Formats: sequence, C-alpha cells, structure tokens
Amino acid sequence: MRNLFTGKISGKTSEEQRIKADDPVEELRKLLVGPLQSQFDEIRELLKDQTLNPEEVSRILPEAIMIRSSRDKQIVTAMESVTEEAIKASVKKNPANLVDTLVPVMLPAIKRAITSLIKEMIQTFSATLEHGLSMRGLKWRFEAFKTKKPFGEVALLHSLVYQVEQLFLIHKETGLVLQNVVTEEAVAQDPDMVSAMLTAIQDFVRDSFGAGQDDTLENLQFGDRSVWIEQSSQAVLAAVVWGNAPAEFPSLLRETLDAIHFEQLDNLRSFNGDTAPFEPTKDRLSDCLKSQFKAKEKNPYVLWGFLGLVMLCLGTWSFFSVRDYMRWRDYLDRLHEEPGIVITETEKQSGKYHVFGLRDTLAADPVEILKEAKIKPGSVKFNWELYHSSHPTFIIRRISSVLRPPETITFELKDGILWAEGKASHQWIIESEKLSETIPGILGFRSDNVIDLDLKQIEIISEKIENTLFFFDRVSVTVKSDQKDAVDELVKDVKNISDLVQIFDKPVRIEIIGHTDSVGSDERNLEISKKRADELFSILVSKGFNAEMFISKGVGAEEPLKEEISEADREFNRCVSFRVIIDSEETRSDESENISPEDRSGADKAESDPSDKKNGVSEAQPDSSPEETENEEETLLPPNWG
Repeated sequence: MRNLFTGKISGKTSEEQRIKADDPVEELRKLLVGPLQSQFDEIRELLKDQTLNPEEVSRILPEAIMIRSSRDKQIVTAMESVTEEAIKASVKKNPANLVDTLVPVMLPAIKRAITSLIKEMIQTFSATLEHGLSMRGLKWRFEAFKTKKPFGEVALLHSLVYQVEQLFLIHKETGLVLQNVVTEEAVAQDPDMVSAMLTAIQDFVRDSFGAGQDDTLENLQFGDRSVWIEQSSQAVLAAVVWGNAPAEFPSLLRETLDAIHFEQLDNLRSFNGDTAPFEPTKDRLSDCLKSQFKAKEKNPYVLWGFLGLVMLCLGTWSFFSVRDYMRWRDYLDRLHEEPGIVITETEKQSGKYHVFGLRDTLAADPVEILKEAKIKPGSVKFNWELYHSSHPTFIIRRISSVLRPPETITFELKDGILWAEGKASHQWIIESEKLSETIPGILGFRSDNVIDLDLKQIEIISEKIENTLFFFDRVSVTVKSDQKDAVDELVKDVKNISDLVQIFDKPVRIEIIGHTDSVGSDERNLEISKKRADELFSILVSKGFNAEMFISKGVGAEEPLKEEISEADREFNRCVSFRVIIDSEETRSDESENISPEDRSGADKAESDPSDKKNGVSEAQPDSSPEETENEEETLLPPNWG
C-alpha cells in the first residue's frame, strides 16, 4: 500500500518538478531536506494505515502482559474464560493431548500417596497382628473402646519409641516459614502460626532472662511431644517430635540445616517473601521424618496360636479341596455312565469347570445330576453338541413318540425286532404294524404278547350273552315279566358286540336256542322250544337289529342245561339260551346251509305273524304228564296253529 501511495504522489508532482527544476530555492531545499524526505513519507504512511501489524504487536505484547500482571489481576480475569473454553475445545478434539500433559505431573504424586497409604496399612496391620492375641493387646483394645480410636492406631502409638511428625524451615530475619513437611499420621498445624509462636517464645526468653542475640532456644517440651530447634545465621530448623528422640537426632538436624544453608545461601540473603526457590529443600526435610518402634517381644503363645491358626486354615482348605475334587470325579464318572452323554474334554478356568461333549436331547439333565452330586450349578459351564444316541433306551423312547402307545404297553428291542407287550386296542395294533415299517433301524414289529382289548371285550361280552338265560312259565312261551331288565341288558350287549366285530371285519351271529323239560313227547317239546326261541328272536329284531344276525332254533329236551332230578331242575330247563358265533363270510354261508328248514320257517313266521308274540302259549301240556297234554292240547295252542 505504501508503494502504491508513493507511486501516486510521484505521478502528481512530476509536472511540478519539471517546472521547478530550474528554481534555485527548490534546489537548496532538496539539498537540506532531501535525505529526510523518505523517512517523512514512511511516517505519513504509518499514520494513514490504521491496521495492526502482527510482527510489531508480537514484539511488545509479552512485555505489556508482564507489566499489567504486576499491577493487578485483570489480565487473569480476562484470560480465565478464554482459557477454559480453549481447554474444553482441546479435550473435545483430542483428550489424549491433555492426558499426556497431566500424567507426568500427577503420576508421581499418585504413586507417593498410594505408597504411603500401603505402608501405613502394613504398619497398622503388623501392630494389630503382633499385639492382638496378648494380654497387652486386650488392654489396648479396651483403651481403643474408651477413646473411640481404631485398635491399630492405639497399638501403633504404644509401639512407637519416637516419631518426627513435622518440620519447619524458617527464615531467621523475617520469621516467615520457607518450607514445611508433615507425616501422614500427624495432625498438621498452621506453619505461620507455629513460626510466630516460636519467634515470640524466643523473644520472650531473651527479654526475660537477658540473653544475648547469639543465645537461642534449643528445646521445648509439652506433653508427649517436644520441639527441637537448630539455627544458622540465615535460617531456623524446628522439628516436632513425639516420644523420646535419640541423642543423635540434633546432629541430624544440624547436618540438614547446614546443607540447606550452603545450597540456599543466596536465596536466604535475598529473600523477599517468595518461597518458590526453597521447594527443593523438601526432600532434605523429608529425610528427617524419622520414627522408631519398640523391639518386638517374643511371645510363644502368639506364635503357637498363629501357627495353629495357619494349620487350621490349611487343614480346612485341604479338606474342602479334596472333598470338592472327589465330588467332581464322582460326577464325571456318573456322566460317563449316563446313556446319551459323551464327554470329550474337561478343564478348569478362572475357578470354573468347563465340560465339552455330546448330549442326546433325551438324556438326563446334567444340571440335575450336579444337584444330586452336591456341586453348585454355577461352578460348571457345559458346552454340548447335539447328537442322536443309538442306545436302545433312546431308540425305544423315539419309537414311543412315533407309535404313541398306551400306558399298558412296553417295548423291547431284540436284534432289530421291536417286541410289544401289554394291552392295547385292535386299532393301535394295526396302526403300529404299519408305522413300524417307517422307523429307521426297526426290522420288524411283533405283537404276539399284546392282548387285544377289543377282542378281549368281544370274548367278555360273548361269554356274558351265552350266560344269559330267559325263563318261561309252564303254561307260556312269553318271557317272564320280571326279566324286562335282563332283556334291556341283552339288547345292550348285542349292540356292543355288533359294533366291536366291525373292527375285525368279521360278522357275528347269535344262535337263540329254546329248551324244554323232559316231560311230554319229544315232538311237542321241540315245537314249544322253537316257539320260545322265536319269542326272543322277535324281541331282538324289534329293537332294530338285522334278522340275519340271529338264528332261532328249538332243541326241546335234547340239550338240557341241568339234569332233571327235581322240579327246580325241570323249571331251569324251561328257558332260552344263546350262542355267539364270530366267523368269516365263508363260515357263515356254510352254517346257513346247515340250518334246518324248520328253523328258517320259524324265524320267517315270527317276522310275518307278530300275533304270536302277543298270544302266550301254555306249556302245561309238554311240561306236565302225557295224559294231561292230550286232553288240553286244543285249548292251549293258538288258533292259527290248527
């Protein structure tokens, strides 16, 4: 900008210079002012340029900040918010930069604090362990209870011979504290207050007893503590000591003070209130923080008690370790024996057992076995891979899930043949024979030992029907009125057996057999017995049964149910009995061919002429003497019999 401005000025004055080139006054002015003209031009340009020059500001800014900071704190106040925002932005952008900066500063202090804390804990624990089981320890415990102090602290105080708790390095001329160090256990006092107190006491002693300036106070005693004082020409070193310090302790203070005096002589002479130059003396002062404990007394009871406690703990640990190991080995043996579980590897990591292997989903739960072995389930972690075991137990369980047998059926696998045993319905037996062909590993299915419940039920009902008898009065072919319930029961049984035989796809036929006693002629008894059979035939057909299901026939007295010795025996033989026939269609047709025409016509007649069921036929003639039968034949027989 300056060059451009200069160029413009030259352009405007070029014409004037040409006009005034021959003027003697102008030439004289150039000779006198010419060397300063360029400097005037620069000053003029600086005055016109209102912008700041960074290079020039950088030269004066540090000095300006130092001058302003020495006057007041406005620079600090102004920079506070800017500094905070800058730190936040830096942390947000990259926290590692701040960490790298602070770690070298904070880490040593943290290490020293942790080290001191650990030393204090060890020291307190040692005192507690040493005196905890002795009579003196019991007394100290009582003291701790009274004073409300921790037992470790009381034991530590009683074990100490002496301890240097605090040191003060004081400027002799001004009485100000230059440096101060204190132990972790001691209660720190205000250094300035202690310095003022010592100065006042020393001045009091000098004034009261007429001591000279070279005379100094060397020791103060108050309670269990004392203050040891060493002086040089420029500084005073005061130490607060608990207990009785050894005789060589003043020499240690003197050597420390001499070393500090030698190293900091210039700073001591030019001291103006700034204690920063005396920061290096802290290490030398810390070396004077000495302590000494009482010699340990040998206590055999404590030693034997401690050894006994160690042995007890060791024995307890050994017992539980061996017990847990034996339980674990027994548990593994149990798993090895359990079907459907294969263990491939076991290991112990981080206090837990890890089990690897294969497990069938039908196998026993390892967690339940853990509980039986008295092992905590949380101490074992299982890593199982699924697989299908070929153990017969699991094969049978899988077969059961397919065949779904009733509870009365059990299975046994022999040489690939599945044997079933128990009781089941006929339908389940048939379906199981078909489904067993689809199960892998099964070569055949045998149900020889299975009781067919449907067939058994047919046998029971058949036997019940065949044991059913209907009795007749001597003068009637009509069922007695007191046997109505027996008729209903017969109808129910016939219906049940009719439904059951359909499962086997086989027909059922029931023979209705009429009987008479032996009194009368055979021809007459045969006719009466046929009428009685037709009576039951008509009743059953009227209940909705197919007539082809029944065969009605009379046998007269040829097939007595009882040997007739008494009148009761003859009354028992005047009845109708039944016989159940279950067979194939071929057998049915063969037996149908053997039915006599009389049996067929009797059945047909019973169906075509239902009036016979209503008209009772008196059996007095056949069931009485032959003479009575001949005389009463015409009146007893129905009209349509002729």
